[in-house]
Amino acid sequence: MTNRIFFRSLLAVSLLTGSVSVASSAYAADPAAATQSTQNDFLGNLSQKEDNLNNRVKNYQTQSAASQAERTQKIQALKSQYTNAPANEKANIQNKINNERDKLNTARTAQTEKVQKLRNAPQEQKNRLNALGKKSRSDATNFLNGGL
Repeated sequence: MTNRIFFRSLLAVSLLTGSVSVASSAYAADPAAATQSTQNDFLGNLSQKEDNLNNRVKNYQTQSAASQAERTQKIQALKSQYTNAPANEKANIQNKINNERDKLNTARTAQTEKVQKLRNAPQEQKNRLNALGKKSRSDATNFLNGGL
């Protein structure tokens, strides 16, 4: 009787193991499943976030460079206008040139700061997560030691 139960349980385990191995190999052979699993794992998500961040930085740098080039052209146009202007308008044009230079400098510093902020965002998130982990560990330790 015990031999019979033993063989039945052994047969059930082997059938279950065989069906699981066949199903897993069929899933692994499916190319759609393979790409799906790499996108859902931790490293896939991390690399996708990094790619998105790099794309955002590149797009921002391209847009910022275009706006800076436009400002530079505007300054050049004002300079040529300044050289051909009568004496009473030169002060007004010089103020416009100074305003455009200030805007260009502000845009350049803003671009640098934003790019640094975007590049440092993952590190800031990691620091917040580490701080939360340390706080949780200390709270758990305090709780287990008898008080909060």
